Amino acid sequence: MTGHPTTAPVTDRTVHDAANAQALARLVEARPVLETVAPAGRVVPGMTARTILVSGPPMPWERYEGGQRRAVIGAALYEGLARNEAEAEALLADGTIAVRPSHDHATVGSLTGVCTASMPVAVVRDEASGRRAFCRMNEGPDRASLTFGVWDDGVGARLRHVCDVVSPALAEVLDHLGGIPLGPLIRRALAMGDDLHSRHRAAGAMFRTTVLNAVLDMSRSGVAEHHRALAAYLSSAEYLFLHFVMAASKAAADSASGITGSTLVTAMNLNEKEFGLRVSGLGDRWFTAPLPPVSTLRGRLYDGWTTDDLAYVGGESLITETVGLGGMAAAAAMPLQDHSAGTPQEMIRLTERMYRITLAEHPEYRIPSLAYRGVPCGIDVIRVAETGIVPAIHLGATLRDGGHAGAVLFLPPQAPFQEAARLLTAPSPATTTDTPARPGDPL
Repeated sequence: MTGHPTTAPVTDRTVHDAANAQALARLVEARPVLETVAPAGRVVPGMTARTILVSGPPMPWERYEGGQRRAVIGAALYEGLARNEAEAEALLADGTIAVRPSHDHATVGSLTGVCTASMPVAVVRDEASGRRAFCRMNEGPDRASLTFGVWDDGVGARLRHVCDVVSPALAEVLDHLGGIPLGPLIRRALAMGDDLHSRHRAAGAMFRTTVLNAVLDMSRSGVAEHHRALAAYLSSAEYLFLHFVMAASKAAADSASGITGSTLVTAMNLNEKEFGLRVSGLGDRWFTAPLPPVSTLRGRLYDGWTTDDLAYVGGESLITETVGLGGMAAAAAMPLQDHSAGTPQEMIRLTERMYRITLAEHPEYRIPSLAYRGVPCGIDVIRVAETGIVPAIHLGATLRDGGHAGAVLFLPPQAPFQEAARLLTAPSPATTTDTPARPGDPL
């Protein structure tokens, strides 16, 4: 009898479903708490004095050429790792200063994502899993910042103010409060028009109220000067709460990582050149593809700029979409309609499409305009590959020469989702279990 090779999927749909149920449970059961603010070198795993973390999948230093490259050089000068730009370039080229992807250090960073050892990071712990994740503190309201690919003396001064004054004051408040649970603020903010990526005014206002109430409680004999500086910072740092949500989303997504057979997306990001994603069942492997032309971005830009003025500088705020926030929850954030899908009806349709590529609805993060339906949560690479629908992402826009330009809707390339889906559903190597037929044997 002739032996016939047999093939079967590495993991059938039943196995996928069981793995996804486990991964999804970890994602939605996360209980993020903002514990403290501390220098990255003190709390971030694997951080060294000569490490600079950046957004995006790994990329050789020589490929960086725009705003992200400028930000890394600026970070090296800020940290005192080089005396001038030429020296910084040489040390980065020979690896004396190491450029590392943030995700490999349990960290996420907004846009360029640069973070050095002395820079303060928000520390968020998921009480359900015990995991901690980190995100560098927001630099403040100025459109020119390291985050947006700008380095100059003014940027350095603002970084030092956040490092030396604002962050220690906030750490003191968080210690007094025993941390601030972020889940309740996120839930209420969604009901107040935030998507928690491009818009977080409601969340920021509630956070500010919590902090200032604590300051008053701590200041019975008068408000200290560093607390006044903290209050001024909180009034102007519009994107501060985003950094807390990013760390919270990273902690939740990391808890859902590494589950064999799971097709759930656990990270999405970009550097200057590529979009990348990770999938729970495929571990730490990055699936990447070139970024679409900036001409494909649509949204609202400041000061009459057009997409011709834009450039990619990286970004990891996309981590919010992995838990169902940002563009996935567009229908919750009607004030963003000009920055996103264009009209209230299109915002609703955008979110409704996201339910087709996700595994569940979040049990606590809900959208009022959809009769309090849970946000679409748990992006499934197989569903993306089957439908051709990609996650909707709300993204900050950056000028080619650096600086904040507005907000846009970003649609990532399909190829990384398709490649990951193929690997997860690929047939196993052919196996033969019967004895091979001999010449003359009956078939």
